[in-house]
Amino acid sequence: MVTSPYAARPAAKGGPYAIGKAGQEALMLTLSQELKGTGVTANLLQARTIDVKREKVTSPTAENAAWTTPEELSAAILYLLSEEGGALNGAKLPLYGSY
Repeated sequence: MVTSPYAARPAAKGGPYAIGKAGQEALMLTLSQELKGTGVTANLLQARTIDVKREKVTSPTAENAAWTTPEELSAAILYLLSEEGGALNGAKLPLYGSY
């Protein structure tokens, strides 16, 4: 599941969003415990902003430097789906940009 750091550190006036994300995280982390030993895993990919317009690459700024590109999300998902990634369960992986 893709989540946000705001689940743990909500911004002003962001209560409903933070509550929703915190609930989703609790569900996934509970599933990770319930699924232990089955070969099925449940993990969280944490992104601040998903840079669908590729602004981090085309118009880099200090603000968008920590945004996550769709390619970074895809790479993390592919890893989690790989044989090596199968060892991760119940992990919260921060993807705050690497560009």
